[in-house]
Amino acid sequence: MKADSAEVARVGRLVAVTVPVGALDAATRAGMWSLYASHYERVSEAVFATDLAAKDDVIVVRDVLDGSLQGFTTIAVRAHDTADRRFTIVFSGDTIIAPAYQGQSALQRAFVRYVVKAALRARGTEVYWFLISKGFKTYLLLSRNFLEYWPRHDRATPEPMRELIAGLARERFGSAFVDEPILGAPDPSYGKVRFDPPGARLKPGVAPVSPEALHAPDVRFFVQANPGHDEGDELCCIGRVDLAMGLNYVRRLGLRTVRRALGGR
Repeated sequence: MKADSAEVARVGRLVAVTVPVGALDAATRAGMWSLYASHYERVSEAVFATDLAAKDDVIVVRDVLDGSLQGFTTIAVRAHDTADRRFTIVFSGDTIIAPAYQGQSALQRAFVRYVVKAALRARGTEVYWFLISKGFKTYLLLSRNFLEYWPRHDRATPEPMRELIAGLARERFGSAFVDEPILGAPDPSYGKVRFDPPGARLKPGVAPVSPEALHAPDVRFFVQANPGHDEGDELCCIGRVDLAMGLNYVRRLGLRTVRRALGGR
């Protein structure tokens, strides 16, 4: 849903603050639930509260003009052990940005800072962001800012990464994890989380996949790999977090800033 010009004129710049879950005040918690429920259907305040309690931190974004809460994402960092390796995994949960503010990068920048700091604290342990995505815009945060991520449109997922994705998904979601074949895609199948009864989904018109968006190969891939996204199916994804990824993000952000300064040239 694109905001009209009058709506854009009323919104201000977003600022992001990372807050431990235990430090959230009642007004912010209520605002988070209200914002989430206004954009998603098939949601429960009790489930939302339970999911929030299992997280470590929340990145909250507010309009700098009036302080109103306009977006957030919830985050947890956990160790994950396999038969021969230990990983540090950053899990992200409920995420929303009010449509009038989409296109601003405050939440994105704060999240990248958060995961890079997690990588620095890990002291040599491989760090991955694990996300499940029912919205293509969340997937684009992965595909357009991470150097190494899976699944992707241009190559098949290496078997160790397929196993890591499946292991993380089964550990957190149990039988809701399904691995389904997709014809014509790089991988033979893609892991998804499909809840029974069905989980949350975006309300119609909140973040539709426009014909213009489908010109991008990563958007087309997301729709192909997760054809049930409109019904709430969540594509299971990971992205490697390291210093190279952080430097690449800074470089891309600098290039975007220069292009804006030159009037989009």
